[in-house]
Amino acid sequence: MANKYDHLFIHNVAPEIQAHRPYATLGFLDGKMFEGCNEYSFFWVGDKPYGAYGTDEWGIISHGPHEHKYPEIFVHLGTDPDNPYDLGGEVEMYMGSEMEKHVISKSVIMYIPANFPHGPWRILNVKRPFLIITINQNPNHTEKALPHMIPEKDHNRMIFMNSGYEDQGIQSSFHWPELAGPEGKY
Repeated sequence: MANKYDHLFIHNVAPEIQAHRPYATLGFLDGKMFEGCNEYSFFWVGDKPYGAYGTDEWGIISHGPHEHKYPEIFVHLGTDPDNPYDLGGEVEMYMGSEMEKHVISKSVIMYIPANFPHGPWRILNVKRPFLIITINQNPNHTEKALPHMIPEKDHNRMIFMNSGYEDQGIQSSFHWPELAGPEGKY
């Protein structure tokens, strides 16, 4: 017999969500699932890409520069109980229109303001699994790709997405990076 509130406990994600992630998606919630709910994603990052990227090592594929209509909280958490501040890997993140480079090797919480360019973002290496949590402070995902911020020669290793900007004349789209192999194969 099911409990009255079982629907509020999310244990799995839809296969179509996992299919486009290079790491295990532990949880995903948004306004489509629960009215008024912001968008939350929880990921487990292991020693090699899982599923989507079509590569067997980190550092090849990046999420290209983009912005969101609403603020984003981006968390990277180490899993070593004896040293929780050590991320267990390295992640590269560029911030702002100046493309200020940051290499993350410690547990961190990043606040990304609305309409603030960020990325490319890529996992450089993983020595020990770690967690990623993203919180987009709106019920539905918005993302505007900013491919003009990087040289065109790098587009073949970048994911670019447009979503939620139809009101500005930007159609939803997804650019699969050539170096990741055929889309949907993984």
